Amino acid sequence: MLIPLLRSGVLYMIWRRHIKQRALGIIATVLFVLAVNLIHSEALAFFSATDKSTLAPFAFYFRWLAWLAAGVSYLWFVERKIAKTAEAQRNASSKKNQPQNKPKAEPIEQHDGFDSLRHNTPLRSRADIMLERKKRDKPD
Repeated sequence: MLIPLLRSGVLYMIWRRHIKQRALGIIATVLFVLAVNLIHSEALAFFSATDKSTLAPFAFYFRWLAWLAAGVSYLWFVERKIAKTAEAQRNASSKKNQPQNKPKAEPIEQHDGFDSLRHNTPLRSRADIMLERKKRDKPD
C-alpha cells in the first residue's frame, strides 16, 4: 500500500518540477510534428498519384527540416524561458541572502491618507469672499 503512494508522490513531484512548465511547449511541438507527418504522407501520396516521384526526396528533406525547426523552436521558446526565470530566481534569492548595508535610519513621516487634503488651499465661503471684497473696497 505504501509503494503506490510513493509512486504517485514521485510522479506528482516530477509533474510539478519538470513537466508542468513545459506542458504547453511539448503539446505544441508534438502537434506540429504530427501535422508535418500528415503533410508529408499526403505529399508522397500526391507524388505517387501524379507520377512525380522525383520530388519525393524533397518531401523527406522538408520533413526533416520541419522536425529540426520544431526542436529548435521548442528549445528557443520553452527551455530558454525556463532557464531565464530560474536564473532570475537564483539572483533574487542570492540578493536576499546577502547582508545589505542599511542607510542611517531617518524618522518616517506618518501618512494617514489625508495629507493631500491638509496641504490644499483652504476653501473660501461666500462670507469670506464678501469680507475680502469689503476690505479691498474700503479706503485706508
